[in-house]
Amino acid sequence: MSYLRHLNLNQSIMGNGVCSLLLMAFCMMAELAYSINQERQALLHSGWWNDNRNISNHCDWDGISCNEGGNVIIIGGSSMRIPSSKELLSIEKLNVTAFPSLEYRNLDGMGLRGSIPTEISTLTNLTYFILSHNHLHDVISF
Repeated sequence: MSYLRHLNLNQSIMGNGVCSLLLMAFCMMAELAYSINQERQALLHSGWWNDNRNISNHCDWDGISCNEGGNVIIIGGSSMRIPSSKELLSIEKLNVTAFPSLEYRNLDGMGLRGSIPTEISTLTNLTYFILSHNHLHDVISF
């Protein structure tokens, strides 16, 4: 009889452990999906990719590359278009803090204006940040 109670107790603990692991995995996947959606919304909010064909996966957009998990790691490159209006030429239009996995950002020659966002110092994975041939001011200390 005590063996059966012990067996039931072990099964109960195992069941709770499995449930906990499943709940934790679900929460992690939900957080990742939220993070990826935040990145997509930040790209759209900038207005630099704001056209009708951008209802697809943001990882397929011109000038955007993502890692296997769907997080943006590259913004920029030769395929990226210069914003069409002066209002969109402000570098502050792109919320840099929305891209925690960003490794490479090339905004060379886009005619951007304004101050370089100090928040770029929070991007710990950022290796390259190319801003030459723009109309930016201020100096950033890291």
